Amino acid sequence: MKKYRILALIAVLVLVFGLVGTAGAQLGDSDVSSFTVQNVDSTNATVTITFVAENGTEITPTVLNASKANPFTLTPGESWEVYVPGIPAAQLPNGRYSVVIASTAQVVGIANLVGQGSVNFNGSYSGFSSGATTFYLPAVAFNAYGWYSLISVQNVGSGPADVTVTINCENGPTGTLTATNVPIFSSHHFDLETTTPSGFTSSTKCIGSAVVTADQPVVAVDNQTVPGNGNTQSYSGVVSGAPKLYAAALYTEFYGWNSSINIRKLGAGSTTVTVTYSNGGSSTCNLSDSAPGCLLYMPAEKPTPNQYFGATIQSSPSMDLVAVVNAANGSQAQTYNAVSGGTGAVGIPSVMKSYYGWNTSFTCQNIGSVTTTFNIKYDGHASDAYNTDPIAPGGSIEVFTPGESFLPPSNWQGGATVTANAGGAQVSCIVNFNHPGQMASTAGDWSMSYNAFNK
Repeated sequence: MKKYRILALIAVLVLVFGLVGTAGAQLGDSDVSSFTVQNVDSTNATVTITFVAENGTEITPTVLNASKANPFTLTPGESWEVYVPGIPAAQLPNGRYSVVIASTAQVVGIANLVGQGSVNFNGSYSGFSSGATTFYLPAVAFNAYGWYSLISVQNVGSGPADVTVTINCENGPTGTLTATNVPIFSSHHFDLETTTPSGFTSSTKCIGSAVVTADQPVVAVDNQTVPGNGNTQSYSGVVSGAPKLYAAALYTEFYGWNSSINIRKLGAGSTTVTVTYSNGGSSTCNLSDSAPGCLLYMPAEKPTPNQYFGATIQSSPSMDLVAVVNAANGSQAQTYNAVSGGTGAVGIPSVMKSYYGWNTSFTCQNIGSVTTTFNIKYDGHASDAYNTDPIAPGGSIEVFTPGESFLPPSNWQGGATVTANAGGAQVSCIVNFNHPGQMASTAGDWSMSYNAFNK
């Protein structure tokens, strides 16, 4: 099949499952996926979905779930969820795939990954517009308090890729993983629950970070789990860092949720990192070549309960940083990336209101230098758009989708757009999912987070 020419943007989503049974599942007894595509352009988008098997075979179904044709059209702001097991088996056999999304207008996408069984796993992560020969994963785990990483690397280059993953532990050895001749657009999966990196032993306990290098452009994600409990934290790797980062949502005993920030420096030398919180106070950590990262746990840094707040993370002297934010509530866990900047508007591909029991909230941070209100607009509900109260620089606001009375009372899923109204203002958002009914009754993790997209 002819390779896609990038017309406007390719969003690359990795680790997408049809229906993978016990022999092939890497999370639960069986693994399934969905992914959501949103048009963030001002014109209609013609979108084509292609699945790529691990051996490089490309499949472009003519029919997706709900009998939707492929290619299909999205109007500006519109989103569509592709539920992979809902695609007819004659169009897409059960299996494990990567995905390439080609569009005639600018689109973005996020993927949801579900492991089903006696214990359930749920994770979500953002897609990519391009790859690089070096990718960074700020937080990686091997046998650390029960956590293991599942690192997936997709080749988005023009030829087969040789891939090396180097894991640097905070206080321990360096581990390496390799894969050769990964086919174009396919993915290789390094499951640390079943694979011991070179330089580790089975008794190694590692909390650290990883660098992915390849001779072709690649993208990478990490799905971290506690296999026995179902805890799942999924996030996308990044191609670079920045000396100043922003975190939209942190928690201290906020409805039982607590957050931590995992920060890593990328350059050689020493730097002091200061984390300034939007509701007052700050934390510091000193990073060096022997201690290149730090973990800040919010109940220790901001002990007053029932708090949610944003943060600004900055190094001095200036040095590029990467960071992820984790939140946990018992067996529930979720992760998103700290970001280096924002834009005047943000596209949110998927929010839910009692959608098969799932609800969402999204938290948006003012990362500009001027106070601004945000305009909130949902796909199909432009007449219900509204403005928030003013938000100072560094501040955040959380929007709970079930509280939006103008949306249908149940089984609603769609996209949203958040715009900073003040001239020169910038916004960045993250999205949280949870399933209250399953959280209360079914073992495992029923929550997940992802980063929204700059427009």
